[in-house]
Amino acid sequence: MLLESNASDPSALVSGSGFGIASLSGSSPASPSAFGALSLSPPPLVSLSGFGIVSLSGLGIVSAALFFVELRDRFRFEDAFVFMAGVGYASYTRPGEALTSLFRSSENPAGTRDKFLPSSASAAFLAAPMLTSETKRRIDSCRDILVGKLPLPTDQVELITLALIYKFMDDLDEESVEMGGKRSFFTQHLEPYRWRNLLPQTVSAEERMSLFARGIELLGGADMEIEVKEKGEVKKKRIIPAAHLPGLFRDVFRNAFLKFRDGRILTLFLTEVNGFVYSHSEELGNAFEYLLMSAGVQADNGQFRTPRHIIDFMVACLQPQPGERVLDPACGTAGFLVAAFTYILRTHTSPGSTIPGDLLTHAQREAVYSSFTGYDITDAMVKLSKVNLFLHGFPDPTVHIYDTLTNDARWDEKADVILANPPFMTPKGGISPHTRFRVSAKKSEVLFTDYIAEHLSSKGRGGVIVPNGIVATTQNAYVKLRRFLVEDCLVAVVSLPSGVFKPYSGVKTSILFFDKQLARKTQEVLFLKITADGFDLGDQRREIEANDLPEAERVVKAWLGGGTNDEFRMTNGGGIVWTTVEKKTLLEQRACSLQAEQFLSNGTVSEEIETVRLGDVCVKCQQVAPTSLGKPTFRYIDIDSVDNIGLRITEPKSIPVGEAPSRARKLVKARDVLFSTVRPYLKNIAIVPASLDGEIASTGFGVMRADEARMLPEYLFSVVSNQRFVDAANELTTGASYPAITENQLFDLEIPLPPLEEQRRIVAEIEGYQKVLDGARQILAGYKPSFDVDPEWETFPLAELIQEKPKNGYSGKPVAHPTQLKVLSLSATTSGKLDITKFKYLDEDIPLNAPCRCKRGDIYLQRGNTQELVGTAALFDVDATDFIYPDLMIRVRANEERIMTSYLLHTLQSQPVREFLMSNATGAAGNMPKINQGIVESIPIPLPPLEEQRRIVSELDAEAAQMEAVRTLIPRFEGKIQRVLDRVWGTTVA
Repeated sequence: MLLESNASDPSALVSGSGFGIASLSGSSPASPSAFGALSLSPPPLVSLSGFGIVSLSGLGIVSAALFFVELRDRFRFEDAFVFMAGVGYASYTRPGEALTSLFRSSENPAGTRDKFLPSSASAAFLAAPMLTSETKRRIDSCRDILVGKLPLPTDQVELITLALIYKFMDDLDEESVEMGGKRSFFTQHLEPYRWRNLLPQTVSAEERMSLFARGIELLGGADMEIEVKEKGEVKKKRIIPAAHLPGLFRDVFRNAFLKFRDGRILTLFLTEVNGFVYSHSEELGNAFEYLLMSAGVQADNGQFRTPRHIIDFMVACLQPQPGERVLDPACGTAGFLVAAFTYILRTHTSPGSTIPGDLLTHAQREAVYSSFTGYDITDAMVKLSKVNLFLHGFPDPTVHIYDTLTNDARWDEKADVILANPPFMTPKGGISPHTRFRVSAKKSEVLFTDYIAEHLSSKGRGGVIVPNGIVATTQNAYVKLRRFLVEDCLVAVVSLPSGVFKPYSGVKTSILFFDKQLARKTQEVLFLKITADGFDLGDQRREIEANDLPEAERVVKAWLGGGTNDEFRMTNGGGIVWTTVEKKTLLEQRACSLQAEQFLSNGTVSEEIETVRLGDVCVKCQQVAPTSLGKPTFRYIDIDSVDNIGLRITEPKSIPVGEAPSRARKLVKARDVLFSTVRPYLKNIAIVPASLDGEIASTGFGVMRADEARMLPEYLFSVVSNQRFVDAANELTTGASYPAITENQLFDLEIPLPPLEEQRRIVAEIEGYQKVLDGARQILAGYKPSFDVDPEWETFPLAELIQEKPKNGYSGKPVAHPTQLKVLSLSATTSGKLDITKFKYLDEDIPLNAPCRCKRGDIYLQRGNTQELVGTAALFDVDATDFIYPDLMIRVRANEERIMTSYLLHTLQSQPVREFLMSNATGAAGNMPKINQGIVESIPIPLPPLEEQRRIVSELDAEAAQMEAVRTLIPRFEGKIQRVLDRVWGTTVA
């Protein structure tokens, strides 16, 4: 804004660009056309006195703040006082502090039509504080409170979001009133539903639940019936109490409802939310982002939350500018849009300023607000993204419910900067896209990548995270897409480590950078590999020192900057691996591969690593009738002959030829790989040992015989037993009663194929780890805890060593919805150790002192089960008051004055007691064997002195600790094998 003052005439009119006419005299009102561009009603009153006092009456908060900044900068006020009539006022401040104070204390949209920017929007102007440990604790606590009622993370996120915004709106109202203003949210018919009306102890839990449930419905636009007087007559009228709210808030609460009815749980939850204190609005934004992260709301359907540091890297490389249209066509929770906005503010802030983005003019800010757009296919994600953007400074976020793949209504809209990590999961049967894509495909990853490349403006830039199928898969649609990208807009490929998206997925990904202008100027594509991103690659993703991202950012920015090749190559030597490859070289390849790894060996193209169709490196086995074998019996490998844990054939059946089942048809040879094609047995995978050469397998297996000139059978076995291959097969299964994948479909799947020498190295490494696994499993299978019984010890019936008579449990009728009462399943104790995750819900009122309530120190024996499991004993060793034990269990409690609970447990698990219970269990033929109270009371228990009991327990506990150490080897070495296979699968479709 340009202000021109005539110093010789203190009442002279002043021209303000975009604001019409304003007065710089004592208190002259502005012309009705003043600030006319803002379409305000009533027109604002603006006056400047010699004391540097500014009065802004009736002016919307956004324009007021920006106008004040420009006035302050133009006239160099030493001191400033800001007043907004009917709104409240900021405290007396020094220059540079005024805007901070304004946004913290003087924000109320009452009486304005300007874009509404509440306290949350100060994030756009103020430095962002870090997420505090207390905020994290409260978010975690809220989720813990809700999980029993709302087990789905998305439902937890929704309710916590609604509650945070609900409280936030009431806090703004309260702040305004304290400053002398008025409420703008909970007014008139909404006033009874204020947040502060929910929490008093005088409000019962049921009343609180009704108020909150009705409150969120009304805030979302629900109507209500009121009585009005018309011409002296009382009539009923339906109104929408939330009609006055800004559209964003109505959108947040639209169609919302309370999904459970438990006043006690709701009270605990609302009390926890009430503890949130956000002196700075960005704290609320940070809390919201932590909530999204901790709940992993995008981890379903291939929607993996993009780590913030990866988002920031991509944004920094593309350097979005004010006025550029920024788009995320699959925005999820709007992480890319938030990061791009933050980047613009950060790069337009003067040194030492406390106001991020202070170098932006009013027009530039308005352009930024209007040029950011997001699309998402689900209403829930659109709500979450709008909230996230709002909490980070957007007064009115533009996010549309829009399916970019099947709806072409917005096809003609282009963007200058596109940033995305689309959900690369194709539903069963594929996508049914509209017809405007240039690549004919049904895979979401192909369509999304094509969409992004096609929707860049003529000067557009883009960054998209893609699964490795986009850079490596040899199917026609993928190859055609890559050729389009290379010819049109691709300028850089950045390979990311496989664990970037853990714990959601170990998927291998790359970032494709597009730049329409640069692509027309250069004939090369940059390939760069990031091996460390500042975090380890385990599920916890702990921070580490190794971090290639800063140097990678420098290299990519130098390349995108369009410098000459010689200038660019001067950036090399920073510790990361990169090279450039001519587009001609890429296009000459049959598959036009964009795998960065193959170009990063001395800068030359390597064809050593291939992605191949399984059927191109394997042959199918011969099908024969068992009678053709020329022998009376044969060994038959059925699906249940395979151990799906150890992945080996354990129980082949010897069958007379005349009794062969119809499925016994596949003639196998040693080192063939068997892969069950029937769900849920897809993990029944094994390699045929030499002892079964020439025998028969079921047609329920796909039998893969490796072409050993190209592939080792042992490598084939390792790569197809990897979960990624199993998942790919599982996606293709069809059939309701007998879901299966056909053998042809199996052989159409793709696998990575390194050179034979590399295959030998991989197989040797995996076999070394497998030997440890096999040894650990043998130790655990053979271990039977026992202790020597001294003949001099007296033996007592159990009845004499327990506190009260054995007690059966109570099962009730389980319900499908979550409740606060849980009944243990039999499987919770079948292993001899308590597994508290195995339970069902009961919707019943059982007193806390009821005998069936679980209590620490209880020992439960399975009253009914199979002959091998009946009487299995386990200890309830947790402090939990919301569990009961079922009728098929029987409880005993040790008399600790005579027998230690832990000694009694070991004795009940010993072989003599197990044999006693199995032999005494009763039941008619075909029925479940059971034991009763009398049998339990009569269990013979050898009883040494308490000191000897302690010694025995100590020894057995030490053995148990050793067995546990052996048990921990299993996931550790399974993880080692998995990491080897992750490296292999890093070259193909995830």
